[in-house]
Amino acid sequence: MNEQLPLSARLLRKSDTPSEDLSRSWHLEMSPLCKKFISGDMTGKWCIFVSRADVDAAWNKIKHALEHNQLLCAKVSTALHSMAHGSIHVICVYTDNWTNLQDLMHARDVLRTLGFTEELGYKRDVDTQNGRTGSDEWYLRV
Repeated sequence: MNEQLPLSARLLRKSDTPSEDLSRSWHLEMSPLCKKFISGDMTGKWCIFVSRADVDAAWNKIKHALEHNQLLCAKVSTALHSMAHGSIHVICVYTDNWTNLQDLMHARDVLRTLGFTEELGYKRDVDTQNGRTGSDEWYLRV
């Protein structure tokens, strides 16, 4: 990130690089087959937590899989978002139906082939929207 620029100039400048973008909280990408994605009661996401040093390379892997229709939709937190959450970024890789275990595991398998081999958590959007956390939420770890 160009630390020589004043903060006001950096806040107004967009970047395609998540670790440098202070103009918005999230970058969102969808596969060419996904014309519209609306988070709702049936959607959910795999959550990948990465450091600032690793977020850009990780996001590029996810974007490549999206471009090749291997994944449906994903978003990544930017430098602006991580300012309020420490130096950790999150990448959310969405599925459109959390009850479809085959679809969930397909997305997980794609992530594994991309190098995300550590245990990941899957969270339903309905739980996020209703503020459910911990023992009150449905959460899958694979």
